[in-house]
Amino acid sequence: MNHSDNDLSSHLDMLVIQFGDRTVKGFAEKGQWPPVRAGEDGPTSISLTPLTSEDVETISLEGVKAIFRVKSFEGKGHDDLRFHDHLPAMECLWVRVTFHDGEVMEGLLDNTHHHVLDAGFLMSPIDPEGNNWMVYVFKNKLSNFEVLGLRPTPKNRSGAGAAQNELSPQSIA
Repeated sequence: MNHSDNDLSSHLDMLVIQFGDRTVKGFAEKGQWPPVRAGEDGPTSISLTPLTSEDVETISLEGVKAIFRVKSFEGKGHDDLRFHDHLPAMECLWVRVTFHDGEVMEGLLDNTHHHVLDAGFLMSPIDPEGNNWMVYVFKNKLSNFEVLGLRPTPKNRSGAGAAQNELSPQSIA
């Protein structure tokens, strides 16, 4: 396919469709990619001109692992990607929890493994007007858990990590 760089950037995307066991590379009209908006189901196919053909083909997306929009079809090998190794780790996760009864809270919790492995986690509520300064949340009472971002530890939250160890499910029981 003979396209100038200007022509490619103006109305065609270079796509690599990875099925896992096979790969399809080609050009697609920009208007169809990315094909999904929030809350919509994904597409079932995409119109693509494969590198191996001059004809536009409809490619079924059944079994597709991912669609990559690329700068070149040659790709770039990588062994071990660690983009953020040089950055300091943020101390807190900013989360929103929704309980089975519909109550929603936002708060900060230590960026450790406790919220994943333990039966619950210690959270500092974000609401500055609220009465709670620390809450132990039991995960089995949650209907939803969202990480909203990363934050440094606020000055008024010192010692929360130590409190996490003191307020384990065993000590509450």
